[in-house]
Amino acid sequence: MAFADHYFSKQKGFIPCPDGPPSGQLRFIVVIPACREPNLVTSLESLNRCDQPRGHVEVIVVLNLSENASSADYNDSLKTAEETRQWMKEHSRPGFRFILIEELNLPVRDAGVGLARKTGMDQALYRFNYLDNPGGFILSFDADSLCESNYFTAIESVLDNFPNTRGLNIFFEHPVKGTEYPETVYRGIILYEMHLRYLNLMIRSTGFPHAFHTVGSSFCVKAESYAREGGMNKKKAGEDFYFLHKIIPLGEFREVNNTRVIPSPRESDRVPFGTGAAIRKFIASEDADLLTYSPECFYDLALFFSRIPELSHLTDEETAVSLSLFGEPLQSFLNGISALESIREIRANSGSRQAFINRFYRWFDAFRIIKFLNHASVRYPQIPVNKAVLVYLKDTGMHIPVDDPSAFELLTILRKIERSGTAR
Repeated sequence: MAFADHYFSKQKGFIPCPDGPPSGQLRFIVVIPACREPNLVTSLESLNRCDQPRGHVEVIVVLNLSENASSADYNDSLKTAEETRQWMKEHSRPGFRFILIEELNLPVRDAGVGLARKTGMDQALYRFNYLDNPGGFILSFDADSLCESNYFTAIESVLDNFPNTRGLNIFFEHPVKGTEYPETVYRGIILYEMHLRYLNLMIRSTGFPHAFHTVGSSFCVKAESYAREGGMNKKKAGEDFYFLHKIIPLGEFREVNNTRVIPSPRESDRVPFGTGAAIRKFIASEDADLLTYSPECFYDLALFFSRIPELSHLTDEETAVSLSLFGEPLQSFLNGISALESIREIRANSGSRQAFINRFYRWFDAFRIIKFLNHASVRYPQIPVNKAVLVYLKDTGMHIPVDDPSAFELLTILRKIERSGTAR
């Protein structure tokens, strides 16, 4: 049996794409969901210009559309499919192959980016399974994204240095100036990317061990881990967040910071949250600020997480006393999620302090952190992201080169902080 046979035994209705067997040297498969993407070829050209890694590459595009799409969208998709197919025919070569999958009649209930990404990632897994290659990597990309020319070789270098890697987050930077979009879009994306980086850095500052970005265009996962954790979900938005927070707690998850993915800053009406939705909301608000979580929320979390190791050996009564010492809103949040009972169960199933800590952070995971931040925002109202970032920088002793930094200058500082290492 090949390594993912069990996974495919549970995937009812899965049909392999009829595109011939993969190369025996296949190491990377890039998956790109594409819905109403007239400029898809631009992203393919960006990948095509990349330096060739030692391992072979395939790029799978899943051109998708709901069954209730308008006739205009359907016809546009047919045109995109024909143009893409012709481009792929002209640019596929030994060691670098392009594959198009057309799914233009997806059921309304499931149609969306999650199903499209799952379709492509399942096809990628099937091709690695055909080779019985559990160490192949599935790379997630977007149809409106670009990348630097060392995209594949930078990833390959990290995997060579850390052969046990299960997944990677790849450094990203949105374009923040130009003529392709209105100035409001660039102003909005500066603030939104600041929010993403501030959130990630502040969560890390609490001591939470699984703080990584979860951007759909900027991650990859080992084929074996993808199969073992049940594959991608079908969520219409946030599919990347939900999927990666199954992979990250497994450990051996790292960052590639010496290359760059360039996601689009455009607004979008296709998903209820995420970059496109945030930019659409920013434009509609006509507001100069974007709000984010107050630093006080993270201070409370940091205090709580600092006490976790000692909870591994306390009695139930001692644990109850310890939890009661926290102020609002943390205490009310812990009561609301039955923390005392959950910690008791975690302790009963842990043979050591480290096992307790590991189990605790599988329970109090990224989902619960976001829920707590929203809960705590009643007590600690959200503040402009510029102000929040200044507080973070001052708390960490970071030098701020100007007295009154602009949003772009603050974002530049955060980017340098997060790009300070090659792998984490």
